[in-house]
Amino acid sequence: MRFYDREREIELLRKAKRIAIIGRRRVGKTRLVEEALNPITLFVPAEKSEALICRDWIEEVRERRYIPELTSMKEIVEFLLREGETVFIDELQNVLKVNPAFLYDLQRLLDKYREAKLVVTGSLIAMSKKLIEDYSSPLYGRFDFVIKLRELDFGTVLEIMKDLGYGIEDAVVMWSVFGGLPKYYETLERFRLPVEDFIRMLFFEEPYPMFPEVMMMLKEELGKEYRTYFSILQAISEGKHTLGEIASHLSVKSTSLTKYLHSLERDYELITKRKDAFGRGRNRYYIAQNLVEFWFRFLWRNYSKLERGELRFDGGEFNSYIGRKFEALVELLAPRVVPFEVLSTGKVWGKFKGREKGRDSFEIDVVAVGEEDVALFEAKWETLSGKEARRELEWLGEKAKALGTKKRIHLYLVAREIRGRKPAGAYDLSDLEDIIRKPKTSYPEVP
Repeated sequence: MRFYDREREIELLRKAKRIAIIGRRRVGKTRLVEEALNPITLFVPAEKSEALICRDWIEEVRERRYIPELTSMKEIVEFLLREGETVFIDELQNVLKVNPAFLYDLQRLLDKYREAKLVVTGSLIAMSKKLIEDYSSPLYGRFDFVIKLRELDFGTVLEIMKDLGYGIEDAVVMWSVFGGLPKYYETLERFRLPVEDFIRMLFFEEPYPMFPEVMMMLKEELGKEYRTYFSILQAISEGKHTLGEIASHLSVKSTSLTKYLHSLERDYELITKRKDAFGRGRNRYYIAQNLVEFWFRFLWRNYSKLERGELRFDGGEFNSYIGRKFEALVELLAPRVVPFEVLSTGKVWGKFKGREKGRDSFEIDVVAVGEEDVALFEAKWETLSGKEARRELEWLGEKAKALGTKKRIHLYLVAREIRGRKPAGAYDLSDLEDIIRKPKTSYPEVP
């Protein structure tokens, strides 16, 4: 599988002398560095002693070049830097478990061999940021660039899936579950299964391989208090998005959760905090990574069934989840659809005046706000007829009236499929594919 949207990172890797890459597991850090630079890779496993790691390193290096018998990580890295090799230390944060003093050794080596090329990576977000970006770290200021390697965007996911022989519907399902983590698209390439069967195999059939995979990553990241963090993430995955909703769901005081929510957002980057599309109302919390959200909703939530080997795939619940992620995807693509520059996006909640209580509230899936315009989107992970599409747009128009905005209003419906004649403002996956493939460079005049 070739590179897709990593051109900027590759350019930086090839030009700069010292680069640190921070990114969660499976996001493609190791593969990116090795294919861009062909370096000598020195992987740091947390479970081994320094003596065993050094033996492994020497064996690896000897497949490429001569290296003498050396007995410490410092000696090996210094030899390679002195020899002018491109050195890649993979999973640097594990040094803290093996030999923390090596960080000071590495600091001195970087100061001594200023022209040497060194790349380091870290998968534990909070710990890696502290090692690289905290002024108290011995490595602070020692890197030319710090790359926060993000997941592939949906346009790239679609390109990969098309290359593998799948369509845009499969791409939406894969992205909803795995986000833009390259590893799982490589795995799909090996198995060549229908996408739903692939997901069933990894999540819903014994030995449930994705359960320990994500569990290990999260426990390692979150540390000793992972149970509290897990409870919060579980609540969010079940639709409890405000502080009050989360606290009520967990039967605790709201004040006891604020520090954990702050850490999940700022330190671990596992959740995001948002208001509505206009920047109003209460903060709402959302899980930032599709894989983590799916894992909590379908595996951790059903841990007892999984332990008994009774976890089963529920098609209705699965489609409901995909529908919610489809709303998130429509929000990402909204700026490509509307005829104006988008300043902010999000959901909007409101009330109809004069309606019976209990039927007076509404939610708009996606709202894109411009300087003088606002676009409202209804997202439906369903197959609709042209008549049903018109009814959905009419209902969206009723919500638009209730907003009471003075901005020009644009109404859109985005469905999985629309059969028959599409009304104005209605799109389905085939239209989205065309929109994604045509980069937006200008905005047409608003009628």
